Amino acid sequence: MIRASLSAPPARPTGLQCVRGALLGALLLLPLQARSQEDRRYTVITGTGEALYRLAIPPVIDGGGAAAAARTATAVMTRDMTLIGLFKVLDPKGFLANLAREGTGISAQEWINVGAQGVIKARASKTGGKTSIDFYLYDVAKGTTPVLKKTYTGRNVRRLAHHFGDDVVKFYTGQRGIFTTKIAFASGSRRKGISNVYVMDYDGYGVYRVSKTGNQNVLPAWSPSGQLAWTSFLWHNPDLFISAGGGRARRAAKYPGLNTGAAWSPRGDAIALTLSKDGNAEIYLISPGGGIIRRLTNNSAIDTSPAWSPDGGQLAFVSNRGGSPQIYLMSAGGGGARRLTFQGNYNQEPSWCPDPKNPVVAFTGRDESGHYDIFSVNVKSGEVKRLTQGQGSNTSPSWAPNGKLLVFSSSRGGLWLMNADGLNQHQVHRGGGLTPTWSH
Repeated sequence: MIRASLSAPPARPTGLQCVRGALLGALLLLPLQARSQEDRRYTVITGTGEALYRLAIPPVIDGGGAAAAARTATAVMTRDMTLIGLFKVLDPKGFLANLAREGTGISAQEWINVGAQGVIKARASKTGGKTSIDFYLYDVAKGTTPVLKKTYTGRNVRRLAHHFGDDVVKFYTGQRGIFTTKIAFASGSRRKGISNVYVMDYDGYGVYRVSKTGNQNVLPAWSPSGQLAWTSFLWHNPDLFISAGGGRARRAAKYPGLNTGAAWSPRGDAIALTLSKDGNAEIYLISPGGGIIRRLTNNSAIDTSPAWSPDGGQLAFVSNRGGSPQIYLMSAGGGGARRLTFQGNYNQEPSWCPDPKNPVVAFTGRDESGHYDIFSVNVKSGEVKRLTQGQGSNTSPSWAPNGKLLVFSSSRGGLWLMNADGLNQHQVHRGGGLTPTWSH
């Protein structure tokens, strides 16, 4: 019945029934299967017990006409270092140091006395219409000479602070930071049957709309170069649109039926996509221009939601070929699919961790009580970990480009971030937000 309904272009839908899940609701319409003997209870959430590096961030000094910029920079750095999950940002109320006397330097013992291991100092000044900020990072165990010193100048104070935050993360971890990245998501009105694609800074600041309003626009996906693809019903069919930013989006794939669940290859030269042009939902590989490169699945079941491995050699995807929606793996060339998830009877929305040292796929699963939560599964060992629990329903995980954080949608409201182990959860967007995707 489902395949027959997909054999022709669907009628224009109402509401946001198509938003959840990369098949725009096709998997959600499948009849629920009774739990088989292979279904097992999910594991309970556990913590890592790791101690966080204690970091002090005193107020940025106003070096002349930059009081507002100093306040903004202080708030942004504090938020960045809190969200990243690597640091315990100390409460300024407990600082003992004489900040006025210290200036941009430190009295190491004063900071040791309050438990700080690192201190960030900064001074902001205005030059014409631009702000210049001198940043200093101190490791108190190494004395009063900064271990990192940078000066950034520009009009966007938040971006200046984000840049230094990335420098701090790279200093301690050797990996790039994520503070200048973006998150795209869908949001809209069920009553009006309209949804749009929006983009915001990773911390929820500066939300703006990128899709044409008046219809349903869902399931955004970033390319490595910053292009954004999504599915739109602008022409009364779920077609794939691509925007390079600032200009009119172009219709890249307009095959009859579904053109949904886009996933860009790591090199950005191909897109894995669900098409139903032949009557059944299958995964295809298409060019960014919309031409079909090859068909990757050929099964009577519904196959959807492709997600690339970091090296581009494999794809995770969702299929009901085993009787219920589960996560499978296959070669990027197609064929040879093997089932990855066995716990639970409703698993979907895979997102492959971009860190090759962490071979896990995050996904949405439904537990015995009917709640949706975020889980991860190791592609080598098959070990499943539960990342959210007892916090409403949580769906649509997407990895940060460093593989250390996840963004997801929650019934608690809007979009949330958490560490890869499910800890350090913070709300970053209070409005409606579905199927978020993190830029590269």
